[in-house]
Amino acid sequence: MKKKKVKLNKKQQQAVDLILSGVNVFLTGDAGTGKTTVVQQSVKALEKDEKNVLIAATTGVAADNIGMGAVTVHKAFGLGIEFEKYKDAPGFRSSYLQEADVVIIDEIGMCRFDLFSAIVKNIIAENNKRLEPGYSCNGKKKNAVQLIVVGDFFQLPPVIKKEDREILVEMYGTEYEQGEICERGYAFFSRAWKEMEFHCVKLEEVCRQKDAEFLGILNDIKYGRNLQNVIAYLESNQSSDLMEEAPYLVGTNAKADKINQAHMRALDEKTEKKFWAIIEGDVTYEDIKNISFAKQSLVVNVGAKVMLTANDANGEYVNGTMGTIIDISKERGDATCIQVLTDKGKKVDVYRYEREIERQDIEESKEKDKNGETVIVKKIVRKIVGSFKQFPIKIAWAMSIHKSQGQTFGQVNIDPRCWDSGQFYVAVSRAESVAGIHFMDLIRKQYIRTLSDEVIKILKESLYSII
Repeated sequence: MKKKKVKLNKKQQQAVDLILSGVNVFLTGDAGTGKTTVVQQSVKALEKDEKNVLIAATTGVAADNIGMGAVTVHKAFGLGIEFEKYKDAPGFRSSYLQEADVVIIDEIGMCRFDLFSAIVKNIIAENNKRLEPGYSCNGKKKNAVQLIVVGDFFQLPPVIKKEDREILVEMYGTEYEQGEICERGYAFFSRAWKEMEFHCVKLEEVCRQKDAEFLGILNDIKYGRNLQNVIAYLESNQSSDLMEEAPYLVGTNAKADKINQAHMRALDEKTEKKFWAIIEGDVTYEDIKNISFAKQSLVVNVGAKVMLTANDANGEYVNGTMGTIIDISKERGDATCIQVLTDKGKKVDVYRYEREIERQDIEESKEKDKNGETVIVKKIVRKIVGSFKQFPIKIAWAMSIHKSQGQTFGQVNIDPRCWDSGQFYVAVSRAESVAGIHFMDLIRKQYIRTLSDEVIKILKESLYSII
């Protein structure tokens, strides 16, 4: 199938051009403005210019969402999970970093400043090595590593467990104390962030929602403005009744699991089936552990509320289509399929979806240098190493707001009892329209939390320029 050419809007093209200019870039924008699209188009253009591009993300799910063989930042930079060692550890030049011309990090908003400081320490160590007399890589002089970070600090913040915070307070002082300005631990609070001199480009055209009034409300939620008006608008224009066929967005995984398990237990266990993923090729656990579209072991049942997590090649359904399983024993030739009745009343046959497993590796080859001598050249390459086949199905009566990032829903029930900065904004911005939302409780002002004016000022002042 011929791939459709991607058309960028004006601001998206500006972002690509800025990335190609070679400066360090912070790419941001509201939910649904196409940040991932810009990254994908930039990578294509950079690799066309024979640049080695290392793609990473702060979480495994984010790495899977962006694709292109992306790995976690821990793997890319050779960092362990023992954050107590970040501050005192010397800069480490991982094998990936030594070959990279450009590093892209997605979901930077989830990256704690101690982790970001360790990342930058490693980049500086690499850049210093490249300044040494006589240094060459693959027989060539290498410029400093260009760093591209992508994300939205107004969405979900870094996760800091109570026991982690106690250690961080010991290491960094009162910055991590509850109530202190830096207690959320955003990357831009670090000196390392300022050292990178990021040029910021903010995408503005939202592709997910089309209703101008609803978009205005989302902006007010994002920035914590006019909250009485926001609450009145949402409660007046929401669906008045619980939407039984729509997913529930709740604050915690535990609450989502509880809702899903209760619904599954109510179904006839005689029709329950388990499907294992079919894994082929030179695939390791590391290659598939972050796959988020389906589980290796999938338990389904007739009557289960599900979300389809891939785009059908024939256009029968898309990633995010909601529906109910009506048959799990259908056969089509040699293949089993699961029949789903979508919320729009359409019957679709869902087959196993094949995800090519792409791996970022360092590949060596022999080339002639300018003197005609044979040298070993290393490049970061993305190559297909195998495949993962599984039904693109998730049990979806309920999911946590954190897990909903990247999703779009025509209809959704939202528990408004949020406590974290950006959490309420992420939940509401998953919906295509306000009419497709039902709030499971009264909305209170304290549920809508965002960055303070002081923190926003620190963020703006930390940037070299803003486009």
